[in-house]
Amino acid sequence: MTGPRVVPVRPDFPAEDIDTVLGAVRTCLETGQLAQGAQVEAFEREMAQYTGARHAIAVASGTAALVCGLRALGDRAGGEVLVPANAFYSSAAAPLLAGLRVRLADIDAGTLAPSVRTLEQAVTEDTTGVLLVHMGGLITPDIEAIADWCAQRGLWLFEDCAHAHGSRLGGRHAGTFGVAGAFSFFATKVITCGEGGMVTTDDDELAHQVRLHRNLGKPEAWRSYHTALGENARMSELHAAVGRTQLRRLDGFLKTRDALAQRYTAGLEGLPGVRPVLPPHSPVSWYKYVVMLDPSVDRQRLRARMKDAGVQLGGEIYELPLDAQPVFTGRIPAGDHPVAADVCARHICLPLHTRMSEADADAVLRALASALESQD
Repeated sequence: MTGPRVVPVRPDFPAEDIDTVLGAVRTCLETGQLAQGAQVEAFEREMAQYTGARHAIAVASGTAALVCGLRALGDRAGGEVLVPANAFYSSAAAPLLAGLRVRLADIDAGTLAPSVRTLEQAVTEDTTGVLLVHMGGLITPDIEAIADWCAQRGLWLFEDCAHAHGSRLGGRHAGTFGVAGAFSFFATKVITCGEGGMVTTDDDELAHQVRLHRNLGKPEAWRSYHTALGENARMSELHAAVGRTQLRRLDGFLKTRDALAQRYTAGLEGLPGVRPVLPPHSPVSWYKYVVMLDPSVDRQRLRARMKDAGVQLGGEIYELPLDAQPVFTGRIPAGDHPVAADVCARHICLPLHTRMSEADADAVLRALASALESQD
């Protein structure tokens, strides 16, 4: 076999979208408008309309969306942020880069997110806000209770929506439950422009501050007059042109991903040694299809067996708790988050992307069943 039959992720650019992007890029190159132009403005307008947010501000990456959003909170930010212990590097690094401190919170195994109870266990008198991550695209059903809890304590709620393009709970899109949401358009995401991010918010002043922080603190895009300690976190016109075509495809992508996920769910029923983590809402992005393994299953051995069978699993979300990452030693206080640690150690993510067929999904299920049998 020259390579795996099923790979974990593959961006989807239909031929007509490629033609659209090439036309937009040609216009950008011919006019010289490579930054801060019509493509970025249109992408922002379309993302705001899609999510139902008043503002959408395009930035260079999902990490930049977090950093600029947290810096834009200004006087409302300073202090300590509660972050899920099972999140990605950027969810903890962004608050630190924004001049905040981080304290980790444990999670609920069924939602992969903190609950009011785990936040209560983590909160201190120095806590100023909560960074809630929609892991794998799942919006916790506790999110409104968490938002109420934050409001009662005078804390802000900021959503990390890097996995949650198109995910909705009760008709509300991810990124509209708190003061702001941060999206990523990295190459592996549900929709992508290679690199890029977006901040969504209904707060006019916060939106203004994010725009300052993404563009070197300049109130006027092309004038070198600086009023905030910003950075260069702008999205280019070229990336926005790609992102716009992907956004127009998002609802179709979600339908395809959901059909594949439902096929997985049906195929996993009754299979010993595994339990899928299923969303409590629809639509869901299905950025990842998460499967918990029984403690007796050797994850590395299972991954190797599935690869031998032609199925390459993607990375976990995530393999290590944040405080096990060397970079955070001495930067994040040690804590007790046994559920997050257990989830990190005992799950896999099945391949799921819009270039897959039903036959591919069935091949994954067969490879998984065979790999589980080989554990005996």
